[in-house]
Amino acid sequence: MRTKSLGLALLLIGLSAAAPRAEAETAWLGLIAGPPAGSETVLAGDMASLLGEDSTIRVLPMLGDAGAGNIALLLNDPRVDVAFVSTDALAASQASGMNLAERLELVARLYPQEVHVLARAEIASLAGLAGKKVNFGPAGGGSATTAAALFKSLGIKVEAQSLDADAAIERLKQGTIAAAVIVGGKPSPLVTSVPANFGIHLLPVPFGASLEASYLPTRFAQGDYPNLIQPGGEVATVATGMVLLAAKAKSAPGASERVARFVQAFFPRFPELEASDRHPKWREVNLAASLPGFTRTPAAEAWLESRPAEVSAQPIAASTGGAVQPASLPEGLMTKNDKEALFRRFIEWQHTKRR
Repeated sequence: MRTKSLGLALLLIGLSAAAPRAEAETAWLGLIAGPPAGSETVLAGDMASLLGEDSTIRVLPMLGDAGAGNIALLLNDPRVDVAFVSTDALAASQASGMNLAERLELVARLYPQEVHVLARAEIASLAGLAGKKVNFGPAGGGSATTAAALFKSLGIKVEAQSLDADAAIERLKQGTIAAAVIVGGKPSPLVTSVPANFGIHLLPVPFGASLEASYLPTRFAQGDYPNLIQPGGEVATVATGMVLLAAKAKSAPGASERVARFVQAFFPRFPELEASDRHPKWREVNLAASLPGFTRTPAAEAWLESRPAEVSAQPIAASTGGAVQPASLPEGLMTKNDKEALFRRFIEWQHTKRR
């Protein structure tokens, strides 16, 4: 069953068996991430798992688009306190005259996210996609924004499609589109799910002068995608960025306090996320990294200033398959019982996916 990117569907991970704290002691931070198989959604789940029921601040992740939709919800929806946003989507919104630097502030600059271009076997290069159908992703989403900017910078005109990633991969298998762009931290569950020897491969994205201002050169190795890359092989690509943002002076009651409590609980425990059983992108996060033009939240700034030694030690720089989906977030603010019920529903959904 297809899940709409902006459906505000709950993605809560890691419910423990301990009894919940009293309502007065626990705050819920609304965190909007990306599509179901996006790396940002996996990381949001890691945050929710880390700050479990023994914490006085709990994370309530929601599906989003990591793009313009997330920015709009962060600014306007009282249930959203922080948001994952692609740096390309942020730049595009800034260029449209939204003056986001005056309305948003940085919680943390996260990880580089790689550009994956999956193509039919007969396509040998990006230039070979000229005039063909290429899926960019839902309009306004982080992937679509990056794909549009990338192909424009390279001067390659294609017939852009706006399918979600699962549907695009199916169309790619059927041969009705020539390629699909998926932007996300490697290894992407969507890319690892592509069958080997199925006539689909990763196209190299060459780094050149036209991309220097917005992207970093990187590569995929055989260990990242053994289904698509032969031993000893590699595929060149580029990466953009992902940031975690909060809104300045949001009118929602307690929003700034929830963000501050999140920083105070999450930042000290960040090293726990670098463990091998977590998403490997956590090991590429540097909490001290800045975002040019944007100020940092007061709580994050205070924490970094008080712990320079800890910060200096930090690194720089699936298809749902018919499983029961997490419920959409109901209208209005949720009660504590609503949140706990959705926790239980997500656990059932997650167990079904794993089976």
